[in-house]
Amino acid sequence: MTILIHALGANMGGAMRHLTNFLPELGRQDSIRDYIVLVRESFPELVLPENIRLERIPDDKAAGWIGRIIYDCIALPRRLKLEKLSAIVSLTNFGPIWSSVPHIFFQRNPVYYCSYYLNNIRGREKIETLLRRRLAVESMKRADVVVTPSNAMAEMIKETCPEVKDRRFYTLYHGFSKETLSEPLADQYVRMLDVDGVKLLYPTHLAAHKGFEVLFDILVCLKKQGLKFTLFATISPDDWLEGFRRYEQRVNELGLSEQVIFMGRIPQQQMGALYKQCNLMVYPSLCESFGFSMIESMGYGLPIVAAGTAINREICGEGAYYYPPLDHIAGANAIKKAIDTDFSRQLANQGQKRAASFDWSWQRYVCEFIELIETVA
Repeated sequence: MTILIHALGANMGGAMRHLTNFLPELGRQDSIRDYIVLVRESFPELVLPENIRLERIPDDKAAGWIGRIIYDCIALPRRLKLEKLSAIVSLTNFGPIWSSVPHIFFQRNPVYYCSYYLNNIRGREKIETLLRRRLAVESMKRADVVVTPSNAMAEMIKETCPEVKDRRFYTLYHGFSKETLSEPLADQYVRMLDVDGVKLLYPTHLAAHKGFEVLFDILVCLKKQGLKFTLFATISPDDWLEGFRRYEQRVNELGLSEQVIFMGRIPQQQMGALYKQCNLMVYPSLCESFGFSMIESMGYGLPIVAAGTAINREICGEGAYYYPPLDHIAGANAIKKAIDTDFSRQLANQGQKRAASFDWSWQRYVCEFIELIETVA
């Protein structure tokens, strides 16, 4: 049995965390099946067993969405048929609309179904987003099972796209492993963190739905109230150059240049050390499918203040302190309360209990994945 895993969409953020943890564990648990994994040429080298083979596609071909449509809708179905593969797993939001073999279709990008995001984009960006959503919907209508990393993500899809609400959905929570986050911080990041006051951390990549506009207003409130703090955000111009420049300009306009540090992309292996160096994780994201950072923060005992969205509440439960997502005054008050020593300790303890209350391991994740393969293929 040979399974094709389509992962050409993995290039940063949660998608990279997912794939670089998932594939080695899949190799450890499943020696029966052979896997061909489509990845971008820039995908990092991984030590994998012989039954998992990476097939690298040039980045320009993998990233261009028109070329990807042609590949997914024409070339890929033809390959599935000619090579007589056993099943296809579309791991990063898009895949073939028609498939001659069983199709497990992952939906992990919430922006196609998030009303906040869709209501705040215009022009070409909106047209492209809606076209991508239509492609995803057509694939969902024909897939054997649609997999989401949270119940909230599945409900968001069903509400936005009622034509797929009767399809088979399966929630597969992502995994978390402290062992993969255990390297020390590089000197350049240690120097950045050498500041006085409260250290707020927002570990994310840069995108329009990540809530930075609300976050900056929250920080203005905190500064007016006299709080001494620094916000560290793990964003880079490589994430979204136009947005990065706009946010840099906004920080300067608001007089926050001494309170906000854009760290760039932190190697995933060093994130554990970063969590340990900060006092509070702030998570203003308005639209997520899972939120790796929340699980990691709880696992490291870092207290969390988060926008009170359905997905944030589902993942963190009582392990975070919430505020209305668009209310910057409530957000500032939540942070002020959360940095109180007693309440901070209580939040950290609740987060650790939440992290320990469920098996978030990649071993559990891959076990469920293999069961899906066996059920569908």
